[in-house]
Amino acid sequence: MLLMTMMLLTTAMQQGGAPSDEGPAADVMLPATDPGSWVTTDDYPPDALDEEREGITGFRLMIEPDGLPRKCEVIAASGHADLDEATCRLLMERARFHPRLDAGGKKVGGSYINRIRWQIPTLVAGFHPDSLRDSWPQAAVPSALMSKLDPADHYPPAALAAREHGSVDMAVSVDVTGKVSGCSVIKSSGSTTLDKASCALMVREGRFEPALDASGKPTKGVVPAQFNWVLPGATSDELDKVQWRTHKFPMSKAGVTTLSILLGADGQVTDCQFLDPNEISGVTQWSVCRGYGKRARFYPFVDSDGQPVAKQVTVRTEVTTVDATAKDPKQP
Repeated sequence: MLLMTMMLLTTAMQQGGAPSDEGPAADVMLPATDPGSWVTTDDYPPDALDEEREGITGFRLMIEPDGLPRKCEVIAASGHADLDEATCRLLMERARFHPRLDAGGKKVGGSYINRIRWQIPTLVAGFHPDSLRDSWPQAAVPSALMSKLDPADHYPPAALAAREHGSVDMAVSVDVTGKVSGCSVIKSSGSTTLDKASCALMVREGRFEPALDASGKPTKGVVPAQFNWVLPGATSDELDKVQWRTHKFPMSKAGVTTLSILLGADGQVTDCQFLDPNEISGVTQWSVCRGYGKRARFYPFVDSDGQPVAKQVTVRTEVTTVDATAKDPKQP
C-alpha cells in the first residue's frame, strides 16, 4: 500500500524567484491562504497514481487585482501531461492572494511563480490525522510539530528488540485548551507494546488547537489519528508483511444523500447542508461542507448579461449495493 505526499515548494519561489534564471519578479503577489492547501494528496491523478508516475511542475500564475488567478502557465514541465494539467487546474480553483497596491494606493495585479512536487513515497512514518474517519464535533487541529514526531526517537525498547512494527489507529481526546486528555486504540497494530506506546506518546507530546462548537467557542473534541511505527532499518520485505490501516468501505449502505450549497453573487458560500438520513456515506455534514468555509472563494455564476448571480446548487447521490454475482436491476 502506497501512502501519498505532495510538496508545494515555497522557499525562494514565494519571493519571486523562478525555477529558471529569470530573476526576481517586481510584481510578485503574496498568498492569502496556505499554499500547502492548494494541492492535496487526494488530488493525485488516478492514472498517474496507478502507474506510479512522479514529477515536478513549475508554474506561473497571473493574478487579478482582487487576488484571484487569471491565468496559469507551465514554465517547467514534469514530463507528464496529466500532472501538469492537474497543477494548473487546481491552482486556478484554489489559489488566493493578498491584493497589491501601487504607488497611488490602487489595487493592481501581479504574478506568482512556484512549483509542485508530485511524489509517491513508500510509507510515511509517525503521526497522521485520519481524514478518512469522522472528527467530532468540529476537528481539533494538530500542531505542525505533531507531524515531526519521529518513531525512532520514541521506539519502545521491547518492540525494537522483538522487531515489531505496524500502524495504530487511535481516538485522541482533546480538551478545551488543546491538551490531550485521553487516548484509546480503535485498531491495534498487533503489538500491545506499540499500542500502549502510541497513546502514551499522544498524552505526553500531543499539541492541538481545540475543537470549536457551533458558535465558534473552544470545546472538547476527539481526533481520529494513526501512528505508523516503522522499524529503523527495516527491509522492504519486512514492511510488506505488515498490514497497515484498513477502513470500512464508505457508502456501504443503500440510499440517497443530498448536498445543497448556496453560492452568493460574491462567489462565497453562504450555506451548505449535507443530508444523509440513513447514514449511508459514513461522513458528517461538517466533514463534507468544510471545503466551502468562510475562507473559500469561487467564481460566481453569471446571468445572460454576464452579471454575477446567486445560485442554489443541489447534488443528489444514490447508492446501491448488490452481490457481485447478481445484476443491478437498474442496469441494462
